[in-house]
Amino acid sequence: MRMGYRLAVAFACSVLTSVVACGGSGDGLSDFNKADRESGGFGDGTTNGGNGSIGGGGNGSGGGTSGDLAACATQSATAEARPVYLVFQYDKSGSMGDDGKWNACKAATKAFFTSPSSAGLKASLTFFPSNNNNFCSQAQYATPAVPVTALPSTTFGNALDARDPDGGTPTLAALGGAIDYAQQVAAGEGKDGKVAIVLVTDGVPANCNDNQISNVKALAASVAATIPTYVIGVGNALGNLNEIAVGGGTKSAFIVSTGDPTKTQTELLKAINDIKQSALSCDYKIPPAPAGEEFDRSKVNVQYLPNGAAKAGTLAYNQSCAGGTGWRYDDATNPTRILLCDGSCDTVKTKPGKVDILFGCATQTGPVN
Repeated sequence: MRMGYRLAVAFACSVLTSVVACGGSGDGLSDFNKADRESGGFGDGTTNGGNGSIGGGGNGSGGGTSGDLAACATQSATAEARPVYLVFQYDKSGSMGDDGKWNACKAATKAFFTSPSSAGLKASLTFFPSNNNNFCSQAQYATPAVPVTALPSTTFGNALDARDPDGGTPTLAALGGAIDYAQQVAAGEGKDGKVAIVLVTDGVPANCNDNQISNVKALAASVAATIPTYVIGVGNALGNLNEIAVGGGTKSAFIVSTGDPTKTQTELLKAINDIKQSALSCDYKIPPAPAGEEFDRSKVNVQYLPNGAAKAGTLAYNQSCAGGTGWRYDDATNPTRILLCDGSCDTVKTKPGKVDILFGCATQTGPVN
């Protein structure tokens, strides 16, 4: 029996304990053609239906059913955003001991790992370079000093306290080891989550024959589609690290100034927290249908209610994410997750609120008031 069920989720991993009725405005229906409706498929959610963007949208008039979503979404289930695993690869080269960088960076990183606000995340920590003659070998960096551990935790601080700055900067080998470990996590404990690498370094690659920025960028790019690489550069002239971030799919590096340890600590902690926020993607797993029911991919609606707003608005289905707003499936043919497009996701992160995913009503689009 094909019926509807409703899922309510709150952004940033907090789960609603009860389902809140959400009525759509009914003035922006997606343009489903007759064949699509009869086959259970759907169009791109933009034709004649407006762009459904947050803060605006069209007044489309395509097919669909009543705008009263609460009336047809009578069943409910709860779900959480995908869990996040951060694989830290941490530079402890000799130059990290200059200008108070090591102590400032250590304090900021320990603060992140022990902060109650990091609850719900998991992380690992590896240091480079290794202290042996094979420091250019990728295998040296595939086993972390601290394996994946739930946060908050003091274990990471203990590992940082046990190390002192020394050696060079074999970034290519270190990133390769981080990728090896991240892929293990993604195939095991993190298979239903999002795994990302966080590279913290105070210099451009050095000391190994193939250790050029272009090679590191290419290596990051080789897995960026599934495992992004974030880069934190500790220094005042590290623009080349942007290339690694671009390869890793994260656009640009976070550059932390040095010379003032207090400022370094503040900026590094902010960078890590910004990465945490970015990694908390607008990505929701579709839960199993209740007993006796079946998921219908043509009957899904996504609504967003900013904190303090009186009324939720419905985002457009936009599988290509053209224009950057709306939502899409991870796989339009056989979906398992719902993802917000970048523009809509950025807005939700900037203006926190509640995201409701409703099942059982023909997909609609419309403005957010």
